[in-house]
Amino acid sequence: MALFAMADLHLSLGCDKPMDVFGGQWVDYVKKLDEYWNYMVDPDDTVVVPGDISWAMKLEEGEPDFKHINELNGKKIFIRGNHDYWWNTPSKLRKFFSEKKFDSISVLQNEAVFAEGFVICGSRGWLCENKMSEEDIKILNREAERMQLALKDAKRLRDEKEAETGIAPEILVFMHYPLTQLQVVRSNPIVEVIKNYDVSRVFYGHLHCYPESRLVKNVSGLEHILISSDHLRFTPYRISQ
Repeated sequence: MALFAMADLHLSLGCDKPMDVFGGQWVDYVKKLDEYWNYMVDPDDTVVVPGDISWAMKLEEGEPDFKHINELNGKKIFIRGNHDYWWNTPSKLRKFFSEKKFDSISVLQNEAVFAEGFVICGSRGWLCENKMSEEDIKILNREAERMQLALKDAKRLRDEKEAETGIAPEILVFMHYPLTQLQVVRSNPIVEVIKNYDVSRVFYGHLHCYPESRLVKNVSGLEHILISSDHLRFTPYRISQ
C-alpha cells in the first residue's frame, strides 16, 4: 500500500466552470486525471488531496464531483483549499459523504491520521507575501492556530506508534497554499509552528503554470514540494515506495 498526493483537481461536473480557459494543459484534463490516477493508484492505496477539489459553491452542487472522485482508485483524504466554497464543518461533510455512500473519502481538519506508514496532517494555509492586508494577516494567524492543533495531534499519533512498534513514523504536512512564493521568506507564523515539530517535508498546491526556476523548494530547512495537478501533469505524486 502506497501514499500519493495531488492538489487542485478543480472538478466542475456539476457546474459550468471549464478549466481549458486557463491553458492547453487543461484540455481534457478530467480524462487525463482518471487515466493516470487509476494507472498509478491501487485500490488499497491512499491519496491526499489538499484543496481546490471542486468548483461547487454548495456541498450538494459538488455531489457529481465527489461521486467521480469516490469512484477513482484508493482512499482519499481531503484538505480544504481557497476555492472549496462548499466546505462545511467536518461533521457535516462526514455526514454528507456517509449518506451518499462516498466511502473512500475522508476529511482532515485540525487533526491528524495515520496512513500507509505516515502521520498525515495539514491545513489550508494562506498567502504570505510582502504586501498583506490586515484581514490577510488575521487569516494567516488563524491558519497557524489550525496547524498547531493538527501537529499536536500528529505528535500524539507518532508517539503512540513509536511506543507500539519502536519506530517513529514520519509526520507529513499538507497545505493548499505554499509557505511562501518569495525567494526571501517573509516571516510566516505557520513556518514557526511547523519548526516546533519533527517535520522535514511540506506538500502544497495552489500554484499553476509556475516556472520551475521560481519555485521555493526549501523554507527554513523544510523541503517544500509543489503537487498541483497541472504541475504534476495530472499524475498523482508517489510519496512512499
